[in-house]
Amino acid sequence: MGDAPRPIVSLAPGLRLRTEVGVALHELSQSADARTVHDNLRGALAYTAAIGETAMVAAAAECVRLAVSRLDAGLVSPACAVLTEALRILSPAQQRDTVPVLAPVL
Repeated sequence: MGDAPRPIVSLAPGLRLRTEVGVALHELSQSADARTVHDNLRGALAYTAAIGETAMVAAAAECVRLAVSRLDAGLVSPACAVLTEALRILSPAQQRDTVPVLAPVL
């Protein structure tokens, strides 16, 4: 009875970052305080680094860093655009609305 297999739980890298990006987009769409969103995104980046996931979600982390710098400059709309890209990158593949592009056969 003590040797029963334990279930394996596998979380996608960047789960916390994805959650915070989604929250940030929602809050910015509701005219929330950009400084609070800025601080929350920095916290999410710090958490991602602390648990060693930054390399696994490097492209999305770079998008979030860019959004943070845009928010710091007061550029909310450009920050939202790059956060949307980060969310797309962090979303599971089966939920993406991507269409494969095939090269033409010559």
